[in-house]
Amino acid sequence: MPGFIRVIHQWAGDGWWSAVRCRLGRFGAHSRVAPGLYALGRPDGGSAVLVTSSYRLTFDLLRRDLRELECWILVLDTKGLGVGSAAAAGLFSTDELVTRINASRLARVVSHRTLILPPRAASVIDAGLVARATGFETRIGPIRTTDMALFLSGMVIAPGHEASPGILETLVLTPVEMGRSLLLFPGFAFAVLLYAGLGPGGVSLDRSFAGSWQLLLLGLVSVACGSLLAPVLSAVFPRLPLWMGGGAAGLGATAALLEAARFDSGMGTFLTAACWMFFPAASAWLAARFARAMPDASTSPVGILPAGVAPAGRKSSLLTMTAALIALLILAALVLAKAAQRRIGN
Repeated sequence: MPGFIRVIHQWAGDGWWSAVRCRLGRFGAHSRVAPGLYALGRPDGGSAVLVTSSYRLTFDLLRRDLRELECWILVLDTKGLGVGSAAAAGLFSTDELVTRINASRLARVVSHRTLILPPRAASVIDAGLVARATGFETRIGPIRTTDMALFLSGMVIAPGHEASPGILETLVLTPVEMGRSLLLFPGFAFAVLLYAGLGPGGVSLDRSFAGSWQLLLLGLVSVACGSLLAPVLSAVFPRLPLWMGGGAAGLGATAALLEAARFDSGMGTFLTAACWMFFPAASAWLAARFARAMPDASTSPVGILPAGVAPAGRKSSLLTMTAALIALLILAALVLAKAAQRRIGN
């Protein structure tokens, strides 16, 4: 009999502690489960096979939510990343899925030939290649793992029920994303201090601290907009892309601080223009990073993934070109702002 690991639905103490650490962004060996085949409860040859990542929190939430089900869980080696992040990084892939099916000798464990994939994996799995290499067809499961019992029973989940995560579900994810975003802040602060202090004769600490506090505060507000407000907006308005919600929140916050709070006082025209472009764009980018941690209702409908077709999930070239143009405009505005400061100083 091929080997597998038996697990139960209930969490033990280490499961709760690991969940807390993962929520706080503490990653490491404890945040991973070993790739391979797991038996949840006492499944048999006809039980469903669910595919997931090796991020422990994802795995633990899945087995907890499947309280009334006994099934097989096939864990791919995603280096401890969740499904969305692993898919974006190329770790949750067709090759890894085929490798794990063969390594676990899944065909000898179950009598059927169907795998259930998480929706976030729909755009990176080539169902045709999987079918040719292993004989297994792939289906896209429901967005909410709590709906898995209905899905397996053959019931069609209503579109209204198969919605994007609610506000509370979204807020659960924000501590990790806020932590990831704040890790970037020291580098941003160093660049701001260096830019503010740059002038005739080199870099002056007096100039750095006198001319940077507004920019540093704007940076912190951008983090909050991209990692907290944008996901909340996306939960309230499910059709609003996360990056767009981040950009809108960042634009509103930038306007409030520059105009209402008069942060633009003494900045100069070009530096103010750079702020108007940079901080909303930063919020949009941080929100786009957050999208990897969230289920996406628009990825694929629940059902069978067409054989031979790998759905397109690539970033829009138009957005890439727009981002590059904004970056060039920001750089030009910063250079012109320093040139204007030098003229005034002379």
